[in-house]
Amino acid sequence: MNQILQILEKEGLSAWRLTQQQTDSAELYFIKKKLDLPRYTKITETRLEIFRDFEEDGQKFRGSTEIFIEPGSSAEEIEKKIRAAYYAASFVKNPFYEQPEKTVSEKVPSAADYSGQSVTAAAEAVADVLLSVREDDTAFINSAEIFIRRSTVRILDSNGTDVSYDHDSIWGEFVAQCISPSDVEQYRQFSYGNLDTEALRERLESGIRDVRLRAGAKNAPKAGKYNVILTGENLREVLTYYMARSSSAMIYPKYSTWKTGDAVQGENVEGEKINLTLASEYPFSAEGIAMKDRELIRDGKLCAIHGNSRFAYYLGIEPTGSYEKLILDAGSISYEDMKRGGALEAVSFSDFQMDPMDGHFAGEMRLALQTAADGTVTALTGGSVNGNIITAQKKLVFSKERYSDSTYEGPLAVMIADVTVAGE
Repeated sequence: MNQILQILEKEGLSAWRLTQQQTDSAELYFIKKKLDLPRYTKITETRLEIFRDFEEDGQKFRGSTEIFIEPGSSAEEIEKKIRAAYYAASFVKNPFYEQPEKTVSEKVPSAADYSGQSVTAAAEAVADVLLSVREDDTAFINSAEIFIRRSTVRILDSNGTDVSYDHDSIWGEFVAQCISPSDVEQYRQFSYGNLDTEALRERLESGIRDVRLRAGAKNAPKAGKYNVILTGENLREVLTYYMARSSSAMIYPKYSTWKTGDAVQGENVEGEKINLTLASEYPFSAEGIAMKDRELIRDGKLCAIHGNSRFAYYLGIEPTGSYEKLILDAGSISYEDMKRGGALEAVSFSDFQMDPMDGHFAGEMRLALQTAADGTVTALTGGSVNGNIITAQKKLVFSKERYSDSTYEGPLAVMIADVTVAGE
């Protein structure tokens, strides 16, 4: 990093941001419950963003280019890359904006509860959960991948910012398989900020339970309007509508017309009012901005606009950094009560997406469950869910039970009324 800083000074470049991330990782790859491949890595990644200011026809612009500098690069190689990047930045014609104000901080330690352990020990703890999951000859985990990463990040910029922090993460994926009465597989992911072995165990066991139900499902639901239940990561996907529409990157180009104080859930809400918080996963953003939790929506009204320094500068607001994690207040009814009375629980999809431009959400169902008034559960497969959060948001009902992973903490389930389901 010192060598890069010397070259920046030598070249007379006055606007830049330098980020170095050093990462230790442990990766475990399983075939069934046999460890097929362990891999351990140490990686250093150095990114340099160079800004170039210029004027055309009396208007001031700021261009930027980001380059990666490999460890072991010679001074000549670095100089060549930096000069090429500075030249390339002249072709990027963004209206001028300023970098964030100077931030200086001692290194912030990791907040993860396993930060005192080695990445190898943490990976072994996750593997122990995988190996202890109950299986049988017909339903089992046929493959799994586990990743433990520990990173140290340092961010410097030309305004004098100098911050650093440690960050730990756990994530992975697995495929649950059932071979009778039909041979089917279902793919699942997991990610946690802490070593939450109980949550992981439930994730694995529910994967096996769901694939058994999928193997026995034969029919698609009948086409029509349903109260549809979404859970976990699919519920979070719906909530990304509010995170996207309130971002400065959507508001500045007028893709979104939201303003603080707007009733973004609509007027005369009949269901539960949304109380949503943006949660900081990292102590500093990629631009070195100090991150903190921010209330986004309170009682259905917008409390904040968020985003990076460029769009914040254009809007004349405080830059907040970019967020990924959402926290939603608990709901009012139990998950079991929510499922009764014919509601259709969409358990898994081939793909489920929310379009923040128009509020449309949709996905083809791989497994859905319908619970009758007497408690009888029917497993279904096929058909698709098609809805719009703008019309549905006035009647949302959230569960009391909670769910948590690295990007979402909140009610386990939401029930959305009168959603169109394509089926038989």
